[in-house]
Amino acid sequence: MFSLPGSRRNRKVVLLALFTAVFALFVPAALHASPITYNLALTPGAGSPFGGTGTITLNSAVPSTGQVDYTQANGGLLDVTFNIDGQNFSLAGATGTTLVRFLNGQLNDITFAETIGTTPARFTLDSTSGYAFYYNDGQAASYGAFAVTGTSGSSPSPVPEPSSLLLFATGLVGAAGLLYFRMSVQPASAKSC
Repeated sequence: MFSLPGSRRNRKVVLLALFTAVFALFVPAALHASPITYNLALTPGAGSPFGGTGTITLNSAVPSTGQVDYTQANGGLLDVTFNIDGQNFSLAGATGTTLVRFLNGQLNDITFAETIGTTPARFTLDSTSGYAFYYNDGQAASYGAFAVTGTSGSSPSPVPEPSSLLLFATGLVGAAGLLYFRMSVQPASAKSC
C-alpha cells in the first residue's frame, strides 16, 4: 500500500497541495469558452439581385463592451463562409487579411475578399461595411448589407461577472479550510496527558 512519508500533519499538507495542483490544472480547461458561430444574412440592397447567407466562427464569445478585431493572425478568427447565388466563399480561399470587427458586442465590419474561378466565369465577393458580389466576369454587381441572425456554440456571454468569481473563490477557500481543519483534528484518545 502507498504511504506518504513524514508525520500525519505533513501528509495532510501534501494531500492538500496535490488536490490544489490537480484543481489548478484541470478547472481552467473546463472553464475555457468554446468556439461560437455567428450566422449571417446577406440582404441585397434596392435593385441588387443577389443575397445569401454566411457564418463567422470565433474562438470565444464577443465581449459586450469595446472594439474587438478578430483575425487568423491573432487566433480569434477560426472560419468565415459565405454563400451567394450558389457560390461558396470561405476563409481558406480568401485573399489578403480577413478581419471581423465587433463594437460593443455588435458586428461592425467584415473585411473579406475572394475570387472564385477565372475569366469568363469569375465571381468575386468583397465586404467592408456591407458586401459587393461581382458576377458575369466582374461586369455586374449586387450590393447589400450583412447582419447577425443567430449564434450557435457557447452562449453569447460565457464570462461570469466579477462578483460571481469572487463568490466562487470564497466558497473554494472555505471548502479548502474546512477540509484542512477536518483532517487536522486528532481523536481524543490520541492526545497525550
